[in-house]
Amino acid sequence: MRLTLVDNLVMPEEGDLALLDVHPHLGLLALAASAARDGVKTSIYDPKRLLRNGALRYDEHLYDIAAAQILAQSPEAVGFTTLGCSFLFAINVAARLRRAAPDLPILLGGPHATMLDRPILERFPQFDLVVRHEADEVFPSVLRALRDRAFAKIPGLSWRHHRDGAFRMTEGKPKVHDLDSLPLLDYDHYPIAELGLDLLRIEAGRGCPFACTFCSTAGFFQRSFRLKSPERLVFELERLRERYGFDEFKLDHDMFTVNRHKVQAFCEAVRGRGFRWRVSARVDCVNPALLESMADAGCIGLYFGIETGSKRMQTISQKRLDLDLVAPILDVCASLGIETTASFITGYPEEERADQDDTLDMIGRHFSARCLTQLHILQPEPGTPMYAERGDDVRYDGYASPYNSELIGPDDRELVVSTPEIFQTYFHYPAALPRADHLFAVATVDLLRRVGPDVAAYALRRHGGRLSAFVAAFRAHADRVQPVPPPGWMPDADLLAGFIAAEHGADHHLVSLFRYGLALHDTRPAPTDAQAAVYDAPRPYVLSDRVRILSGLHDCDRWLARIRDAARDDALLPDDDAERTSYLLHLGRTSPEAWRIDEGLEAILGVFAEPQRCDAVAAMLREATGDDGVDDAFFRELVDAGILVPAPETTAETMH
Repeated sequence: MRLTLVDNLVMPEEGDLALLDVHPHLGLLALAASAARDGVKTSIYDPKRLLRNGALRYDEHLYDIAAAQILAQSPEAVGFTTLGCSFLFAINVAARLRRAAPDLPILLGGPHATMLDRPILERFPQFDLVVRHEADEVFPSVLRALRDRAFAKIPGLSWRHHRDGAFRMTEGKPKVHDLDSLPLLDYDHYPIAELGLDLLRIEAGRGCPFACTFCSTAGFFQRSFRLKSPERLVFELERLRERYGFDEFKLDHDMFTVNRHKVQAFCEAVRGRGFRWRVSARVDCVNPALLESMADAGCIGLYFGIETGSKRMQTISQKRLDLDLVAPILDVCASLGIETTASFITGYPEEERADQDDTLDMIGRHFSARCLTQLHILQPEPGTPMYAERGDDVRYDGYASPYNSELIGPDDRELVVSTPEIFQTYFHYPAALPRADHLFAVATVDLLRRVGPDVAAYALRRHGGRLSAFVAAFRAHADRVQPVPPPGWMPDADLLAGFIAAEHGADHHLVSLFRYGLALHDTRPAPTDAQAAVYDAPRPYVLSDRVRILSGLHDCDRWLARIRDAARDDALLPDDDAERTSYLLHLGRTSPEAWRIDEGLEAILGVFAEPQRCDAVAAMLREATGDDGVDDAFFRELVDAGILVPAPETTAETMH
């Protein structure tokens, strides 16, 4: 059998397709390994990688082209994995597969399908079968049963009967009790060398024993916490390092540190082997001694889901963290050199102003170079206690989280709006606070993340160190600038820079720092020009649309150093610097770069920002120097750096 498994299309948080997460999907690799035991030849189709390398385009033709590319592999069965935020892709591509190949078996699995098996099968005839929960051990039997549709004896399946179309299902919730018994994953299903990864992910375990009302992880894994043995984990790490050359890994597990004895055993097994690794944890499932042991064994990163800075909301959401542990644990991590992410949520139905302020202020207190703070909007999810209680009340306003697929097909919006039970992540719960307050807070934290933690913390000094006070003042400024915002309006970088100028004066060094940081970490969709071209003297060139020139700024590097030196001060530093400079920013596909430039280079580059003038000016410069070789070298350097790119053909024709 030839099987094609289709990866999710989860959009990047930054909105830039160049930043799509192309790490191998561990669940699909596990299914491929399980199928291989029965001699099934599996390929994995990853739309994210194809979008990033240009083999797909994110437009109205996406679904048609993806379906054609899948069919070109001549599969005898196709399996989709599902997350709510990317289900539009699966539904649309599967529909096109069904029209082109009516007899092709199309399977569905993953968290979203597990929780919504019946409504999905009854609403979308393009899917034949849903494999619920953990499919590893039953998957070979499912594939063998496809020919005769003999599913009745396989636990955890839901399907549409081939004669009457009625919904059928078998009882059972498949679960792998011994993770060490699973076959090793073959990462060669992905072109690892071409992905540009900094680390590899491996599955460290499954399940979460907690019962947060907003999270579906515990339900999907049946609240069954499991870890692979230290010996198995170390064996996988060594094998992947030998095969692919990686020594940094993300150990995938929502709650790696629940059993401290097992974590300690892993630390003892991995210590001294030269691995660097990152995991997720709760602040109440670690202590200084364990953190010290983890750091000594190679741990360099921890993700903590704090979720709310309000004690009241900790109880209501059943997260039940002791918030007094947050600061000490983050401080211990920082002292050990462990980078941390502290993630928060706003938008809970019961969340009041004081609750959101507590969350914002906790975020603000932890702005630092060692801790990445995040604020996300709450999304309804099937299979959660919160959705079971409030799912009938969800509302649609057109806002989609950064991870949701965009509505690019002609029927996408109608599909989403008409089936809230399927597309919950595009909806929201009615809440005590206005929806606009949640969205504004999330957007503000995202903007502050772009200016950097040192500058963000420094800006809070005017507001007593309280992020909630900063957000309130920014909101008041926004209301003055945009008293009647249009539908879908969100605060942006220009509005924030204007707020800082209104608070401090247009010539204040904070304005320069905000303009610099917001431009350098611009998260708008990626421009379309190529990285860098081969220099060809006769061709006209223009300034790359990945380049920004900022004029009249303070020396941002010097001011950042001054701020860090005065980190313990409560007041803003005196603005005693009259000197100004200009910066050239290049928003590359991997990481942005910035250079200080003088007036001469700024003037030259400014000309190349005007396509109708650049060719003539380049010729004038060559003629003025009388030395084509020198000028060629100068322009060649700009082209090689990707600062200048060939002018579009239509522009070039106009020039000549």
